[in-house]
Amino acid sequence: MTRRDKSVKHIDHVDQNFEPWEPNQPIPIFVIALVFALAIWGALTYLSEVGGAHDETGPEAVQEASPDAPASAPATEAQGLQNAPEEILGLVYSGKDDMWSCASCHGATGEGNTSTPRLAGQVSDYLFKQLQDFHGGSRDDASMAFVVNALSEDEMRGLADYYAQIRLPSVVAPSMGGDLERGRVLAENGDWEQNVPACLQCHGSSGEGVEPSFPMLAGQHPEYTFVQLARWHAGARGNSPQALMDGIAQAMAPEDMRAVSDYLATLPLRPR
Repeated sequence: MTRRDKSVKHIDHVDQNFEPWEPNQPIPIFVIALVFALAIWGALTYLSEVGGAHDETGPEAVQEASPDAPASAPATEAQGLQNAPEEILGLVYSGKDDMWSCASCHGATGEGNTSTPRLAGQVSDYLFKQLQDFHGGSRDDASMAFVVNALSEDEMRGLADYYAQIRLPSVVAPSMGGDLERGRVLAENGDWEQNVPACLQCHGSSGEGVEPSFPMLAGQHPEYTFVQLARWHAGARGNSPQALMDGIAQAMAPEDMRAVSDYLATLPLRPR
């Protein structure tokens, strides 16, 4: 075996023109053009999707929506929004001074959500009384107290009338894990062994509500209904006329509250 020469003399035999890396090859013009075209196409597609997804709220957006839209978009199917005075629409969509708008919590058409009640189609006198109770303190809720303190009595009346005349399909569904058959029995017949009368005995044969004191229960968010029953049960709410709901809720077991809340959410909305 030949021993490798470790001296530096072998450097003299290195080709000084040798390049260890291949020289850069120019990128074809058509490749550059293709990359730019794809980038522009992607940007335009993104902007188009963002613009299409932008959701305008307010009465103008509701009025211009297609009547053939699916029920999952409640703002497109509400009727009666155009009948409100401009002052009331301002309270609904813009608020007043430091007061936030009604729509910011209850939705563009009063559809509500799991934590706030549906107002659309609710009994007008009932809504008016609740606003008065929040203002007077007989119904406790810090957020609503802040809102109503900025309202005059005429504005409360106007808001109550505004939401009562909205006709909006319900899209809620049972979500509390309640026994729907038990809920039906409680709603239609009650449970007199527990001193619980039928819900529909006071709230209308279809849960549509009865003027002036009994609110619409059909189509209400089951989470909201359950929370209110639980508050009456615990004594945290006490503004029911003649303490009627106080006694009823206190006689109900939690599983019955869940059952009836889920069942009432399944009832179709019918005019009073």
